[in-house]
Order: sequence, then C-alpha cells, then structure tokens
Amino acid sequence: MRNVILKTVLPAAVLLLAVIFAVCPLGCKASLDEIDVLEGDFSVPHVENFTVVGSRSVKMDFTKKVRVENASAYESDEESFFCGVKTEYSDDGKSVCFELSRNTVIGKKYALEGMIIDEHGNSLTFTMGFRGYNENPARVILSEVRNAYGTASVKDDSGTSQKVHRSEYAELYVLKGGNLCGIEVCSAADGDDRKFTLPSVEVNAGEYVTVHMRTVDADEYDGEGMISELGDDLTLSTHEDSCSTARDLWSENTKSCFADSDIVYLKDSYSGKILDALVYAKSTVVFWKDAFNDIVNAVEASGVWGSEVFPQNGVSSDYITTSAATRSFSRQNVEECAVAFENGNPLKNGKEVWMITANSGAGKNQVAGITPGYRNSSNEYKK
Repeated sequence: MRNVILKTVLPAAVLLLAVIFAVCPLGCKASLDEIDVLEGDFSVPHVENFTVVGSRSVKMDFTKKVRVENASAYESDEESFFCGVKTEYSDDGKSVCFELSRNTVIGKKYALEGMIIDEHGNSLTFTMGFRGYNENPARVILSEVRNAYGTASVKDDSGTSQKVHRSEYAELYVLKGGNLCGIEVCSAADGDDRKFTLPSVEVNAGEYVTVHMRTVDADEYDGEGMISELGDDLTLSTHEDSCSTARDLWSENTKSCFADSDIVYLKDSYSGKILDALVYAKSTVVFWKDAFNDIVNAVEASGVWGSEVFPQNGVSSDYITTSAATRSFSRQNVEECAVAFENGNPLKNGKEVWMITANSGAGKNQVAGITPGYRNSSNEYKK
C-alpha cells in the first residue's frame, strides 16, 4: 500500500503544487495586491429632453457634455434618407441644436439618427422619432369628456334595431383656428400607452372636434362608421355618437381608458406644455396614486386648473361611472372662454365650471345630456 502511494498519489500531488506555483508564484494574496483599480467616468451619456422647435430644427439635452457624429434625418414611413444635419452646441456642451437642411412637412413622421460621444470616449447611438413641426397650431380646450363605455340600441338603414357600443370620448372646442397636429389627449391613469396624438387637420375658431378614444372591436353594423374625418367631409363618421356637422377623430386604441378618478389633459407634444385639463375624482379618493405625481405637478405648474390639483379640488365623479354612457362631464363656460381668449384674458377652469350632464326622457321628449360635436348641454344629472 505504501508503495502505491509513493508511486502514484505523491507524484500527482507534487505535480499539482508545481502547476499552482507556476500560475501564481507569489501566492494569491500577492497577486490581488498588484491589481490596479481603474478610475474614471465610464457612464454612457443619455438623452434628457428632445424638443422639436421648428420646421427644420430640433433640440436635444444630454446628461453630460458631448459631441455628435454622423447625424442625419430619415423619413420614417419610407425608411429613406431625408437630409443632412448640422449641429450647434450650447456653452456647456450639454445641449445640441440640430439644423436640418430641408423643411419638414407638418405631421409627417421623421427620425433623427446619430452618435454622441462624451469627453471620456463613452458613446451612444441614438434614433429619435418626431413629427414635422406645426407652425400654426390651433388653440383648443376640453369642452366635454365621457369616461364611459356602454351600449345603445339603434336602428340601421333598414329600420332593424341593432346593438352598438359607445366609446369614451374627449370633445375639444377651438378657440383659435389653425392645425391640430401634435396636440395630445392624455390621461394620468392611462399613461402614454393610450394617449391620442391629433393628426394634421386644419380647423376654424368655434368648431367642435370629438376624439373617440376607443375604436370598437366589433363586427357588422357595430363595427362600421368609425372613420376619422381628416378633410372637409364631416359626414364620413357614422358610428354612434358621431356628429354630421362637426369633426370626428378615432383613436386606434381598443382598450378601456379614462378611469373613475382621473386627470384628463391636453398637451403640446412639441413643447411638452400642458394646454388644458379636467380633474375629477370619487369622494372616497383622498390622495392620488403615486403614478399620478408627475402629471399632478405638471398640471399645477401650468396653471390650467383653477386650484391645486388635489382629488377634493376636482369635479366629484360619485354619480358618473365608467359604465354610464349616457352621462358626461360638460364644461359650462365654453362661450365665456372664447370671449376671454379673444380679449387676451385668462381662461377660467375648475370644478365650479363643470357639470355632470345626462340624457333624460325618451322619444320626442328626450333632452340631451351628452352632446359630442354640439353645443354643451346643461341638463344636469340628478340622482
């Protein structure tokens, strides 16, 4: 047994130790002591803000000083090269203005591509999508909002009763004519997933525009007539709650939107400015959800709501639910806002100028409460 150990195990052990000392001749501790700790800034620069500021210029803000290489613009739909780009840096090098060599078209989709490199050589390739700048934006306010989704029984062209769905909507009133492109209809509860960005459409002061926030996913009669009216023909949209004398626009969203307690607001997607808002909440809601904080702060900073944006300062929604499609939040001072805007005065907004309205009666005796596309009703809902 002793001979076996001397002839096999011992030589193997000696060979193993020789390999270990050859790889680590001074011991592991000595090797670790000799490792140099690298120092410096290895973080990659990031984009903080991206703003379209003109028909041929955009601005980007970065987390650190950068230089830009290989910047160019592309047409997103055609996936083709659009034009070259020149860059101009701010004094601290953290902001860059990109000047396009060609004018963009209002509402058309583009992409800005390039590479940013910081002083330490850290780099980031970027692609930023944007729409052609709107140089003549219309000025609009929220005039009516329905946060409900329900059904109604209507008669088709043959006189047969059909069941149709009714979607959530936001009605806008135009204070100043211009182009709607870039205005966003948003909700604090929905986030960016279900917001609707208005297309390039010319409108006139005094017009109503109804944005139907959900396209009904249905067949046959219930699935017809949901057509966005982008031109002069205002009779194309024929689905329930469409108006033949006012413009109807339809979101491609098919999911529910606008919660029981929410902040519905209009935003300029080019500048990020909040244009108007409707704040409403159940009396049981004391504090907003944490996810609302950024929107609450932005709406308060904009001053478009008449008071601080607490739930108790919103319109009470105790008697309106997301299944009450015959009721809506109706603004009662639309005409006063038009006069104030024309005279350059502030627009009054707050829970005191909004009312929950509802249809009442039936047939020839029916009094309208929901009025998408028409002058707002004052037929208040009473429990």
